[in-house]
Amino acid sequence: MVLSITVRLREGRYDAADEATRVEWPPHPARLFCALVASAEHDAEVDARAYTADDVALRWLEGAGPPSVMAVPPSLVETSIRSGYVVTNATESRSGSTNWPGRTNRASTRVGALPTDEHVAYIWPDAQADDGILWRLAKLARRVPYIGRSTSSAEVVISDEMVAARESWVTYRPTRLGTPGAISLRVPYPGYTDQLRAAYAEGQRSWEVARSIEYTFGADSTQPVPEVATGPYRELLIWPGQRGGVPVRGDRLLAVTDILRRAVIDRIADPVPPQASGHGADDLPHLAYLPLLDVGHRHADGRLLGVAVALPEMARHDRLAVLRGLLGPDGEDPIRVLRSGPDGILRLGDPAEPPPTWGLRSDRWTGQPEGTRRWVSVSPVMLDRYPGRRDPSGMLADGFVKAGYPRPESVTVLEAPLVQGAVRVPRRGSIPANRPIRPFVHCRVEFSTPVRGPVLAGALRYLGCGMFVPEVSRGNR
Repeated sequence: MVLSITVRLREGRYDAADEATRVEWPPHPARLFCALVASAEHDAEVDARAYTADDVALRWLEGAGPPSVMAVPPSLVETSIRSGYVVTNATESRSGSTNWPGRTNRASTRVGALPTDEHVAYIWPDAQADDGILWRLAKLARRVPYIGRSTSSAEVVISDEMVAARESWVTYRPTRLGTPGAISLRVPYPGYTDQLRAAYAEGQRSWEVARSIEYTFGADSTQPVPEVATGPYRELLIWPGQRGGVPVRGDRLLAVTDILRRAVIDRIADPVPPQASGHGADDLPHLAYLPLLDVGHRHADGRLLGVAVALPEMARHDRLAVLRGLLGPDGEDPIRVLRSGPDGILRLGDPAEPPPTWGLRSDRWTGQPEGTRRWVSVSPVMLDRYPGRRDPSGMLADGFVKAGYPRPESVTVLEAPLVQGAVRVPRRGSIPANRPIRPFVHCRVEFSTPVRGPVLAGALRYLGCGMFVPEVSRGNR
């Protein structure tokens, strides 16, 4: 027997963000489950017997396994960004709100999806739900007002028949970890109902008890998925530099990223995960603290546009500790200032704001989802050791493997940077005192399979030396 749950987005929009400025699509199965749990809480106050029956149905559904999802592909989804100011619960003697004395205002950005088809279906093809379970789930579904944020109202319908596929839909199916081209979706799991209720009681967010699995999608499951190598990093969090200050030259990148690293570590609650500090995690990829430079166009001058932190695969508790340090315990207090001595201050914008320039967009540094074979350096790569009489290109190829990428098909050492605005060498005296100084080189690299960035290589890659961008032909620059 099939279980189908169809969601119709009443206003043709879905408001939820996968990251601060990246729309979530398709709506994660866990979002639907959370909406059903919230619907069940209505019975907790008015009918204890009904609440017990709801609980049985929810526990059946959480144990039914991850569903397939039928919806339009990401290419048929536009991103909607809404910005404004909201009143917060914080109080100050000089409040920013004229209507709520003592309360403050803050800028808020909401990201949403505008799909070409407002329908999404969740399918459990081998479900074995009895009539009682189906009846309770259908009752819960009728009371669901929205999916995601409260601004994306929805109609939810449950059926024991297969939903007819719509012309624009593709099917998102669970797949194995590491499948090229796969995306992560949060899904229900056995015990999820209890975890959500406990998180609510403790003031936590639902994502803090979430679990994700990999999905792949296509109109036909027999279609081959293009092979894409992802490297060691899964997330790239970006802070724009606040406008109006003195521009920071690109050759100061190591000084900036060293300050960023210290600021992040100071904000992470003890014990600091080894992958964040770099101490005790020699066999694992570390967090990378990166300068985002103005490079790659006719008028690029290499100045600092902002900073970023690249997160590798980490244990769940370590990842949460790092995210709370980067963005605050509730995600509302991101790093805003980098200080260097009494006078050196670099002010950062809100990472939730839409990026004002191309150089502050995540895909500028990660490339397109389908990956890129050719990459070129925009900050110099420090060799892992002195080459002596050995060709540096072989050492560089070894360095990419050491950094967690496929072995390149070719590496070309360059006499000078190819990209407009690239940093030739770091400023004298800016290399950390405890680091051995070895030769710096620029290079172009080509992989045999497409690679999704960020691409970092060399001895100082965790501080932003050895950053690459996808190579663009002269005709497309």
